Amino acid sequence: MTVRGAECGIYTITLQLAKYSMTYKRTKFRELIKSLTSEELDESLDDFSSVRNQFTDGQEKSLRIRIILDYFERHQEEIESLLEAIKKCNLTAYNKYVSEKMSSENSEPKLAPSDETNPKSNSTPNVPEDKNCDILVLAANPIGTDRLQLEKEANLIRERLQEGVVGKKYIVKVEIDVQVENLSKYLLQYNPLIIHFSSHGSPSGEIILNNDQGKPQPVSPEVLAELLAIVKGRIECVVLNACFSLEKADALSNQVSCIVGMSAEIDDESALRFAAGFYRALGLGRGYYTAFEVGRNEIKLLSLPDSAVPHLFTRDTLFLQREELKRTVTRTAPPQSTEATLYPLWFGTNRKPQNAQDPSLGFSGERDRQLHYGTCQVAVPISHKFGSTGSSWWRRWLTSTDDRLKLKQESLKFFQENNFWDEIQRTLQANQPDERSALVFIHGFNVSFEDAALRAAQIGVDLQVPGIMAFYSWPSRGKLVSYPADEATIEASERYITEFLLNLAQKSGAEKIHIIAHSMGNRGLLRAMQRILTQVQAGSKISFGQIFLAAPDVDPDIFIELAQAYQNLAERTTLYISAKDKAVATSGIIHDHDRVGFSPPITVVDGIDTVLVSNIDLTLLGHGYFADAYPVLYDMRELLIHNTSPEKRLRLQQAQEHGQNYWIFGQ
Repeated sequence: MTVRGAECGIYTITLQLAKYSMTYKRTKFRELIKSLTSEELDESLDDFSSVRNQFTDGQEKSLRIRIILDYFERHQEEIESLLEAIKKCNLTAYNKYVSEKMSSENSEPKLAPSDETNPKSNSTPNVPEDKNCDILVLAANPIGTDRLQLEKEANLIRERLQEGVVGKKYIVKVEIDVQVENLSKYLLQYNPLIIHFSSHGSPSGEIILNNDQGKPQPVSPEVLAELLAIVKGRIECVVLNACFSLEKADALSNQVSCIVGMSAEIDDESALRFAAGFYRALGLGRGYYTAFEVGRNEIKLLSLPDSAVPHLFTRDTLFLQREELKRTVTRTAPPQSTEATLYPLWFGTNRKPQNAQDPSLGFSGERDRQLHYGTCQVAVPISHKFGSTGSSWWRRWLTSTDDRLKLKQESLKFFQENNFWDEIQRTLQANQPDERSALVFIHGFNVSFEDAALRAAQIGVDLQVPGIMAFYSWPSRGKLVSYPADEATIEASERYITEFLLNLAQKSGAEKIHIIAHSMGNRGLLRAMQRILTQVQAGSKISFGQIFLAAPDVDPDIFIELAQAYQNLAERTTLYISAKDKAVATSGIIHDHDRVGFSPPITVVDGIDTVLVSNIDLTLLGHGYFADAYPVLYDMRELLIHNTSPEKRLRLQQAQEHGQNYWIFGQ
């Protein structure tokens, strides 16, 4: 079996496309495009779907302008059509462009088409059409390494793209026997949208290319990320189709929206088939996440090994949704606003409504003696940042961008119990078969109903929950000084949490029910699971999928005594703890005893995977990492989709406490 490790290699092919000469001045054309407002630019591009399809929500205007310029350099026969569209929406800008262009042509010496450059621009000089591409395949086969099917891979990428209307518009370039010193040349020369590395990787995460003598030369992701930052092209996806390439791939995440890499050795045929499936989906107009899953599925369909090795990494989850969020604007209707996406939530609560006759007024911090069911929507802006419900006021002021998630109060709706479960069943049945699960978030201390809704929406969006997102909001007062009151309230809420979870398991029709409990919310969940276990032993058949216990503000002795319920009821239970969690540490001081969510000591219980998160970048308080820190979010995503055991999960390293295994996020 040939694998794409450090001992493997590749051979050479060269592909060329016809050249086209420049017939217009890029500088003048750029000035025209820059002079248009966003709305005028949208309207002008109504008939140019191949340009619009390259846009992503939240994309900077400067990057969109570059995409437009690159496209019309390749398709100059369409420039007149674009100018006519611009003329209709901004006659002044159009007339200025035509006037300046005619003046320039009458006064400046003519250059041969192949010699035209843009000396006044700080961008790369104009190059012939064949020096621009959408997908750049970079491959290397250093001397002394095993041969891989890289010519076949390059051909498959082209063939699969040709299966779709969208794929036929992609321009693909392939460079083989790539030398490290030529990386910058190719990136500047081709200005690709997607870079596909087809080579080998070292166990430490480097990509293996050639040196000037054709021998292996490793390239670290950190150095590659630095190069991408310098080049500042339009790259939005990097595919690292090489062994171990995901080891340090997150180094690229600040420069590229989407990274695909391999977490271990991958069989050559499996790597080839992953690429074939990935580009088939892209060619048929699907987004990166769908393409990634199609690639993994193709490995499975052919009964090949290593389908769990490919991983997708991004901090921009709205970027992954772009196939659903693409705008379709016509001149006969005003453009649809893309300022925010409304994210639906389902909830249960034993809070007292502010006004039982007016749901839009929401809920108080007072207890009620009944369980309320309902739905609401949270507006998620296109500027949403992964792991955040919104930036601080001063950052919003500096950036002039409001990235806050906002609860739409008018969307709050109450349901009678039976109607609530019927509605969930209808919603899940309308989903694809693999999108019929439910994820429930149970919040902690000092959280209002609105805060709980915002956090639930952020988790749902960032984890790309394959089904519905729900939350249970117990009557926390939402005040720091109300810690003793909240302790009493969470205890009084145990029966209602139990009822909500039992009903969800028995009446929703969800195929999998997952739970995230945070901080003090773990006390309510622990007792609820104990109550449910009693009913299971009495004959009910109840089971849950993934249960995530994040920063539990729970006495370790009580936890160890009752943790058997998790082992019996859940497919897998993961306990996240930290030595930097100041909130849980303070609780330990208040109670004069250790807490499960703080280490030392490290709480390890049979049947529960304990993960220490202290090494990752935490917030100042270090308490909200379960929803703020992207390594934890990605770890939860991996569990939700694949139920991967900790020894096979990216970034986790094994350690021991008193002879028992636990796991640590690597440095």
